[in-house]
Amino acid sequence: MSRVRSAFDRFLSIGAGDLPAELAGKVRSAQIAAVRRYTPWMMAANVASAALIAGAFAGSRHLPVVLAWATGVCLVALYAIARWWPMRARPSPDSASIRGVRRTVLHAVMLGACWAFLPAMFTIADMEQRVIIGSVVAGMLCGSGFALATIAPAALAFSGMLALGSTTALVLSPGFTTATLTILNAVYLAVIFTSSLSLADVLRARFEAQVRSVEQRDYIGLLLNDFEEHAADWLWMVDSDWRVRHVSSRIVEILGLDEAQLVGQRLTRALPHMAGGRGNAQERDRLRGLLRAMRKREAFRDREIAVVVRGAQRLWSVTAKPVFDARGEFLGYRGVGRDVTQASEARRKIEYLAHFDVLTGVANRASFNDQLAHALFRLKTVGTRFAVLLLDLDRFKVINDTQGHPAGDELLRQVAARLGHATGEGDLVARLGGDEFALLLAEPRSSAEVETAASRLIEAIAAPFALSTGPTLASVSIGISFAAPDLGHELDADALMRHADLALYRAKSEGRGRFCFFEPELDAAARRRHRIETDLRAALDTEGLRLAFQPQVDAQSRRIVGFEALARWTHAELGPIAPTEFIPLAEERGLIGKLGAWALVAACRAATQWPADVRIAVNLSPAQFRTPAVFDDVRKALEATGLPPGRLEIEITETVFLDPQPCVMATLDALRRLGARIALDDFGAGYSSLSYLRRHRFDKIKIDRSFVEGVDDDSAARAIVGAILCMAGDLGLDVCVEGVETAGQMRALQRLGCDQIQGFHIARPLDADAALAMLRSREAEPPKRLAIGA
Repeated sequence: MSRVRSAFDRFLSIGAGDLPAELAGKVRSAQIAAVRRYTPWMMAANVASAALIAGAFAGSRHLPVVLAWATGVCLVALYAIARWWPMRARPSPDSASIRGVRRTVLHAVMLGACWAFLPAMFTIADMEQRVIIGSVVAGMLCGSGFALATIAPAALAFSGMLALGSTTALVLSPGFTTATLTILNAVYLAVIFTSSLSLADVLRARFEAQVRSVEQRDYIGLLLNDFEEHAADWLWMVDSDWRVRHVSSRIVEILGLDEAQLVGQRLTRALPHMAGGRGNAQERDRLRGLLRAMRKREAFRDREIAVVVRGAQRLWSVTAKPVFDARGEFLGYRGVGRDVTQASEARRKIEYLAHFDVLTGVANRASFNDQLAHALFRLKTVGTRFAVLLLDLDRFKVINDTQGHPAGDELLRQVAARLGHATGEGDLVARLGGDEFALLLAEPRSSAEVETAASRLIEAIAAPFALSTGPTLASVSIGISFAAPDLGHELDADALMRHADLALYRAKSEGRGRFCFFEPELDAAARRRHRIETDLRAALDTEGLRLAFQPQVDAQSRRIVGFEALARWTHAELGPIAPTEFIPLAEERGLIGKLGAWALVAACRAATQWPADVRIAVNLSPAQFRTPAVFDDVRKALEATGLPPGRLEIEITETVFLDPQPCVMATLDALRRLGARIALDDFGAGYSSLSYLRRHRFDKIKIDRSFVEGVDDDSAARAIVGAILCMAGDLGLDVCVEGVETAGQMRALQRLGCDQIQGFHIARPLDADAALAMLRSREAEPPKRLAIGA
């Protein structure tokens, strides 16, 4: 019994498939509702068909049997109408159980059983009556089958009962007519069976989609409600008259209004602060643009409008699109809005940072480059001249280091303010970085006007600055590049900035606190400087430099006691390049260490061929002493050549002590322990040579050539040299006087008791072979009669 019941339940589930129980219930409810809509018409057709059959048997002796059958059909129809009538106005339930389908199927079985009895009347009917019976049976089979098709089990039950009746009639009353009716019923049954199943699947899919659509709509509605309650954005809707039909609770809360004050009002009245004429011209233009787009029924996105919310100005971003019905009629707008005040302020801040210097408030490099490009465009199109001034604070590093970075920042801010006050309205002041500023001077009439502007800037900066650390003095150097159509310079931004930078370099080298215009020869000098720097690297790699040796002789005996090694470079194209040109470049570009190491090895190697009492003096740059590598260079040179350390003199200048770092003192001590001699070069040309002699140990001092020029006829010069010689004697130091060029100077120094002489009067710098030949001639002849220079 349970199997039969289970099989019957599976039969009743045709059309609902394997859907989940909740969704299957909703699908069954929709199927039953579809059948219910056709119930009155289907029952009316049943009653009419039964009346037609009864009329066909009028006057027949079998009329009572037919009337009894017709009465049964009418009773079943009236029963269906009675159950339909109270539910005709009720909405369909959301879900239906399997019992509702079972009642529909049972009703179909009852109705089908009634109509299945009709083919059995073939045994009592004549030919005309049989044709009427066959037509009615076929019509009921098709009509009722398709009317019940939404519930496949009911359609199959009704059609199956008619098929059973037709088969019974064929058995009881064989014949052509009965066979034809049976075959037609079988064909109709197959068609209805197949169509019912297909239609059931289609309807089930449609009902399922509808149910899911409703669920999704409800879910979306819940999401929208949650969005409106918690999101920062808000939804809004207006009709074709721009009257507010819906707004989120969020905007009601923001505006501090009741919803009734908004809904039903025109948009501009509901939000009067949008159309009240407040704000600047740009804000009013934004609002007019939004309203213009709405009048044209255009979609818009992220339109920003300025509003006033509770007395505070805010910025809203509004997005919306027009809504039309199926006929194309305009229904209004639906959209979303959000407050973008903070984002707008952040955007403005980013834009400010992109164009202005944070510390000083003046334009930054990017903004200056933009304005420079614009000035160049105007120069090339309409001939408007301009000038670029590069300004660099003198001694800013000293102020920054001694007074602290906050004081340095304070100074930069005050400098920027003074530059702004000293320039015209159309001029642009920018900070390029560090202590470097730039000025774009707009439309100067002549170079004289540019000079006046530069002088005014220098005077403005020269006045004392009142910093939190105390009064401070500063100065500025200025390089100027004047751009005019008739000057013939390269008219591009890079060239103008490079020209101004070269002029600034010249201004600083000539004493600072001044300005300098760019001149073509500055560019040529810069190109030569770059060429020398590039080729110097190659020359050091390929040993393209050489050493020259200038002798140092005993002032009394004129015997050679040593040589000073001097670096020389003859360029393949530029010719001889003075040491005063390439050695500072080597110091600036970090090549001095490599140059010094090479000179030490080459000088020591040459000295190994000389007599044991002849020393070699090598100048070392102050830059070399800032790293411990100089000691290793000296040690490696001595080890590689085998020269005794006592024959090597390291010449240093007092600039080494201007920045007394611990590594400098440690290096000097290490060299002295190694056995090398230390000589103080250019003695007397500095600021505090006597204090150096007291604090540091030296083996030798070299008197600067500036004291030698008047030693033969200037009593003051002789007194200074004599005092130095006396002091050196008391300290146990050797003294060498350099720059001796005349016989008179030689005799004066001999009378003063000088130890050693060096200069053109003795000999010019010699190459290694000439120096060796001079030493050999010294050995071959008596000392006092040796002629070693003119």
